[in-house]
Amino acid sequence: MKKTGLVLSVLLASAAVPAWADVPAVTPASAQAAQGAAAATAQLADTAAQDFGRLSVDGNTAFEELTLARNAIFDGDLDGAQKLITDAQQALERARADNTAFQKAQEELMPSKAHQQPVRPAPAAGPQVAWLPIDGELVLDETVQASSEKTAALAAANRHLRAGDASRASDVLRIANVDADYVVAAVPLEQARANLKKAAQFIKSNPYKASEALRAVENSVRYASVDIQGGSQQAGAKK
Repeated sequence: MKKTGLVLSVLLASAAVPAWADVPAVTPASAQAAQGAAAATAQLADTAAQDFGRLSVDGNTAFEELTLARNAIFDGDLDGAQKLITDAQQALERARADNTAFQKAQEELMPSKAHQQPVRPAPAAGPQVAWLPIDGELVLDETVQASSEKTAALAAANRHLRAGDASRASDVLRIANVDADYVVAAVPLEQARANLKKAAQFIKSNPYKASEALRAVENSVRYASVDIQGGSQQAGAKK
């Protein structure tokens, strides 16, 4: 997802428009209603994009580097792991300044990509912390019956997103009438920085402890999602 930028505003604004073949005749009443719907969708898009619409390229790089560092420790290449940890720290510092982090309590995010969570009382939200969005992808909405056509359309839309073409991705979803969720993976920024610092401190003296610090970053990933509805329905944010 390294070329994916501010995609949610484009996707959400476009998703509320019906497929070309379904456009009805315009009347003053329908035009006014359409303007109201477009304004509401645009406002929703702005809110969603402000929260977690833009991915951090450097954050993604840092996560890749620390994963490679864990592999290097497992292989006994401590010098290589040390360099990778340093690279991850530098990338994370750049990510800290790229203005992609959003504020959420951990309880407001999902522990996995799966939306079918067991029904249970919502826990009291903890403190708001900065979350760094490191990756994102489109997945079929949980209410959609999967088919080969919808799966192919979703794969094509994700390819366009990876290429940085959010408008084309939106067109694919709209024409195929596919309702999808845009799922963002994020890590708690300051916690990740602290764990990388710990890994750097222990990489030579206690590689196991360094690996555990890196694993803590991997295990801290949480998810947020936004509905991208390809039909004539409006899009809606959800967690």
